[in-house]
This record gives sequence, C-alpha cells and structure tokens, in this order.
Amino acid sequence: MLFDNTNRDYVSRLHSGASRYAGSAGIKLQMENVYSTGSKPDELLDEPGLGGVILTAPLCDDRHLMLQIEKRGLPFARIASMLDPGRGITVSMDEYEAARTVATVLLEAGHRRVGIIRGPRSHLSSMRRYNGFVAALGSKRLKPEPELVVEGDYTRESGAEVGTKLLPAKPTAIFASNDNMALGFSEAARKAGISMPQQLSLVGFDDDPFAKTMSPPLTSIRQPLEEMGAKACELLANAISGKGAAKTHAEVPFQLVERASVAPASA
Repeated sequence: MLFDNTNRDYVSRLHSGASRYAGSAGIKLQMENVYSTGSKPDELLDEPGLGGVILTAPLCDDRHLMLQIEKRGLPFARIASMLDPGRGITVSMDEYEAARTVATVLLEAGHRRVGIIRGPRSHLSSMRRYNGFVAALGSKRLKPEPELVVEGDYTRESGAEVGTKLLPAKPTAIFASNDNMALGFSEAARKAGISMPQQLSLVGFDDDPFAKTMSPPLTSIRQPLEEMGAKACELLANAISGKGAAKTHAEVPFQLVERASVAPASA
C-alpha cells in the first residue's frame, strides 16, 4: 500500500481500514510512505511475493507508476483517483459533490463573501473540491473573488500562512479544502483578534479527529477513509485470487457533519 502524503491521519485511517480487511482475510499488507524519503515508488514493485498494489492520492493518478505496475502484470487498486477510470480497480467518493455540499452550508447561512483555501495542484482532488466550491457559488450567481482564493499544501502550517493573506480581504466565511488547513487558518484568525464564528465562519473537509475538539468545533465532510481502504483491499484481494475483476469501481458515500463553526452572516 503506497503513500506519498504528509497527512498522518489520512494515511493511518486508510491503512487502518485496509489492515482490518487484510487481517480478516489472512493477507499480509505492507505500507510504504515515500514522502520525503527520496525513494521512488516503482523501486518497490519488484519485491518477491508481491501480489498487488494499492495506490493512494496523489500516486493513484501517477501514469508512469501505473505503467510500471501494468508492465509487471500486477493487479492494482486506486483510492480517490481522478484520471483514467478504466485502469485497475478504483475506489472513491464524490469529491465534487462533497465540496459543493459543505460550501452550500456557508451560502445558506447568508454568506456571500466566501473564500477558499485550495489544496496543492499536485493533488487532483484539490481541483475537484475547488470545482465543487465554484458550483456552490454559481447556485447563488456568485463567482470566486481572486483575492479570496489562495493555495495551501494540505498542512496546518500552510493554512496559517495563507490565512494572513486571506484575512485582509475581509471574507465572512472560508472553505478550507482539508481540516489541517482549516486548523491552521483558525489559529491565524485568532491571532488577528477575529472571533469565530461570530465574525468569520469556517468549514473544512475530511472530518479529522481534531475537528470536533477545535474551538469552535468544525463543520466538515466526513471522508470514509477506513471504508475506502477496506474496500480497496477487498477488491484487490478478490482480483488476486481470481474471484473478482481486475477492473471495477466502487463509490463510498460521504457525510456532512455540521458543528458550531458556522454562524449566520451579519447584516
């Protein structure tokens, strides 16, 4: 199971779900996170006894890596892929609809000056979430204001950093493309003396464990990472054993979790 990701909770939840299924099915699952290690994912494909590969974002859309896996004749599963839907097994949730849904919470609270902290362009999920956000704005005949669109790298630190750029533009609400950036942004807002949600509403994405303990608790999209990891492992195991197809798709539903980080826009 290959990762290239800084978000430890994201990694652990996907791995936990896959491990749970693997344990019940008597499968040995090995996790490798190549982020900042200097090693290349395709260097891990020639290990003796390797039966298949699970790719997580952004590796799930790495066409070079997929080609190397295909050359070796290995079945593979891709979690949260955005490209080439016919390649391998794919497991996803609707990132676009999830982002549109959570952004709509802000609009229904009366907010019209809504900013977004985008994720890194290397993650195609970032574009899907941005497009869902834009669609939500469009439902109210709004367009994203350039000064209200910034880009982070899915880390808490980047949320705090871009927060210092967003706050002078005086948004009344912010959609952060993941909870880590939402947490960093909330810290920047607090340092600037802005009370939340009275002066500024905030929503996130992923529903990381800390979301419910933030001040205020964060409205977010619960991404079913454990279920996605388990489903990817199950479908891949079936393909390896010949009980299932090497090319199939499964979609796992998201859930909107509303908490106290959104308040009605002031007059």
